[in-house]
Amino acid sequence: MSYDPVKITVEEIKEVLPKLSRHQIIELDQRIHDYLETSLLTKASETAFSEWEDPEEDIYNADVY
Repeated sequence: MSYDPVKITVEEIKEVLPKLSRHQIIELDQRIHDYLETSLLTKASETAFSEWEDPEEDIYNADVY
């Protein structure tokens, strides 16, 4: 999956918001909420699985044999 960030400023978003319908604003809000929630959960899971980074555990990797 590739990530291609869009270059848009907060000021540009503020300018566009009044032109959107209520439905579009609610959908945008939900998408932002979903994105933030996913990002936070992903970041939290990275620390939860950091113990798996133990080099001694590499003996269990199939690539080693």
